[in-house]
Amino acid sequence: MICPNCGREIPDGTVCPCTLEAPALSDNPAVNVIKRVGSSGMFLALCVLFSAWALLTIFSSLGVSDALANIYMYAYQIGMNAEQIMPILDLVQSSTVTSAVLGSIPAILTAAAMWIHFSTCRNRLSGNISTAGLTICKVLCYISMISLCVLAFVILGCFAIIIVAIFVSDEPWGQLFSYGAYAYGYSQGPGYTDEEATIAIVVVLGVFALIITFAMVLAITYQASFIRMINRTKNVALTGLADDRVSGYLTGMSGFVAACSIISGLGVLLTAPIAGAATLCHAAGFIVMILLLRKYKNEMNMVLYPSMQPAMPTNMPPAYGQPPYQPGPQPPETPNGPGQQ
Repeated sequence: MICPNCGREIPDGTVCPCTLEAPALSDNPAVNVIKRVGSSGMFLALCVLFSAWALLTIFSSLGVSDALANIYMYAYQIGMNAEQIMPILDLVQSSTVTSAVLGSIPAILTAAAMWIHFSTCRNRLSGNISTAGLTICKVLCYISMISLCVLAFVILGCFAIIIVAIFVSDEPWGQLFSYGAYAYGYSQGPGYTDEEATIAIVVVLGVFALIITFAMVLAITYQASFIRMINRTKNVALTGLADDRVSGYLTGMSGFVAACSIISGLGVLLTAPIAGAATLCHAAGFIVMILLLRKYKNEMNMVLYPSMQPAMPTNMPPAYGQPPYQPGPQPPETPNGPGQQ
């Protein structure tokens, strides 16, 4: 029999697999992949983890009870009464809350963008999706990348100024090295010439500059990889053309960030439990994001390269108990066939 829903041939009396599958969220297969991945339970877990990260970040920034207690004790010791102390404490607490919320704006916007994307992917009234959540993430990535570029320029500029100042200065660097060795209990030995000390300082500063440059390049290219991935996803949503390109650098660096966050979170979990929990939620969110990127790539690859059903051979042997196939009578040849007069 033929399934009236999908048109595939199925045995009589059986249920077609298409009735067991979830209904498509979009008529376009590529957009359907975005909606299916964005509305999955794994993406919901990502939204919850990023929301917890934002909330715990605010709470960790508000942990000022010890500082307020110290201010109260200091004011009490210098002779201030309660009527004078309380307005100061209220001012400090309000300013702390404001700074905590402002400092947590990136985390709050990231969590809001995830929920916006999840809601538009869950929407069954339309086969299209809104790219507002992706646009928010893209803007945040641009801000982070520009900030990292400015920070790298400032740091490298400072290193360059220091190195030039060392070369043009008349300081006796060799004697300073010898005095430093005496200060820490080491014998002077043969000592250092001013030229050798200058070269040593420049080499050390150059190594630090190279390390910082390498770290900044990794961070900047990581944000650029995020922007490329968002642009590709938005292009699929707008044009409906499938694109399974997911950068391996993006997933690899996300795993590195998750590992660093886990180590940092476990390190501060005992001394600052709220901050440690926020860092661990951030790490868990990046791990879930890596799984979602892999799922997106696999499903988009299936859209680009669908599995083909093998063609049925024409010379199949007869079924058991059936007579072999006999060709019917052939039409007689015409007397004046090809090549005949």
